[in-house]
This record gives sequence, C-alpha cells and structure tokens, in this order.
Amino acid sequence: MSPRERISPLEPEAAQPDLAPPSAVAPSAAPGLLALHVASVDVEARRAVLRLGGTVVDARLDDALHVSVARTALERGERLIAQREGDEYVVLGALRTAPTPGVERGDDYVIEARRISLRGEHEVTVVAGASSIVLRALGHLELLSRNITARAEGAQKLFARIIQLN
Repeated sequence: MSPRERISPLEPEAAQPDLAPPSAVAPSAAPGLLALHVASVDVEARRAVLRLGGTVVDARLDDALHVSVARTALERGERLIAQREGDEYVVLGALRTAPTPGVERGDDYVIEARRISLRGEHEVTVVAGASSIVLRALGHLELLSRNITARAEGAQKLFARIIQLN
C-alpha cells in the first residue's frame, strides 16, 4: 500500500488539486526548516502528506507534536513546519496565521474540550462588560452585575448561616 493510499484526506478528494505520488525532495533542494502546505493528515499513523511547490512529500509527525495541531493546520489552511531528518521529513509544528487564545488578542475564541479547568492560586475572575464572576481562594464567590437571573427546573436551594436580602 502506498503512502498516498494509507493517508486519507480530511477533505473530499474532489476538493484537492491533482497531487503527484509522494516523493522525496533532494536534500540540496530543501535544506533547513520548511513551511509546507498540508494535503492530508493520518491521525492513527501520525503522518501527513505535505506539498512543497509541485512536489508532494510524506512526513512523520514528531513525537512531541500533538496530532490536533496538524489537523487544525489542515482545517485552517495553515502551513506545517518540517525538516529533513535522514531520508524522511519530520513535522515539528505549525505556522500560526491567526491569533492564539491566551497569547494574542482576537475577536472571538471558542474553547472546545471534554473538560475545561481554570485554576488560580489566589483568584479567578471572568469579566464581560459590567458583569463579573470572582472566585477567591478563601472560599468567596462574588457575582457582580446589574441583573442576576438564576433558573432551575427542580428546586433551587440556598444554604447559608445568614441570608441577607437588601
């Protein structure tokens, strides 16, 4: 089975340009790090098919590279950074072309994960305009907003030694 047959593209075959079978580029033609277009990614085999001009190369994903980085590069049209090691190419990372949450400021970020944890040694604050939620390490929760709505399909319980209303 050829590398091209092993690696199934994430996009429909019709959406891809005609690609020649994967081949090695002469080391003298491609020294150092290269920024390559991603044609496809095989998650299970940890391999990617990359385009270098009109040449297609089969590359191994480095053990330190999380496979989602390669998949995201394919989905976003970003390039992967690879280098030649011996007789193969190894993908080291991605060339980001859009803001990275937590590093650069962007218009919108969506974080999707099975579980998300935020940890602050002293405090965690979430702010949107004039509203905020503050969690303090000493066991204080502060909700600040003009209006606060709490809804429950079942019973809504408040437990406290003292409840102050206005």
